[in-house]
Amino acid sequence: MAKKVVILGANGFVGGEFAKQFIENGDSVVSISRTGEPLGNESWYGKVDWKVGNALSKGFWTQYLEGADVVVDTIGEYKEDANENLTFEKVNYQSALNIADAAEEYKVPVFVYISADDIPNANKRYIDTKRKAEEDLNKRSFRTVIMRPSTMVTDDDFVDSTSAHRSIPVSMVALTALDAVENAKENVTLGVDDIDQ
Repeated sequence: MAKKVVILGANGFVGGEFAKQFIENGDSVVSISRTGEPLGNESWYGKVDWKVGNALSKGFWTQYLEGADVVVDTIGEYKEDANENLTFEKVNYQSALNIADAAEEYKVPVFVYISADDIPNANKRYIDTKRKAEEDLNKRSFRTVIMRPSTMVTDDDFVDSTSAHRSIPVSMVALTALDAVENAKENVTLGVDDIDQ
């Protein structure tokens, strides 16, 4: 049965791949992002209902979650931008809580969160804010699908398949998440080895 999927950030690298995979699965996709529809002419752009909204604060954008079956949070900040006040705490943690509050308000049954693997040499606060968000999400009324990939790459990029913290094609991350949305019965956290099977 076709689902209504709301993706926070479908105009980005990760969110765009999630949008494509859900569309190919026969689902309808709504994207919420600060800039709306991306530039360009990808064939799938016309199949997305593009909305403008900023999950860094609560506001009118939450109404787009009404009737949603799945919400996907692809918002993340790997490098802080102090000039824009885009801190790990604000982008990786607080935005996830804002989305979760809206998902609970509109009774969305499944929440997909793009977290991160325990990447060596990654900024500790980056990982900590992701874990803190995971902890909060797992206590909510919806079922969670938490994805912990390491670096995500395109299908054409070289991948060292022997490294514990290896890069993973973003398409594999999206497909694994989609499978968990449809088949998992309880909260799941999927790491690099779970995704790369």
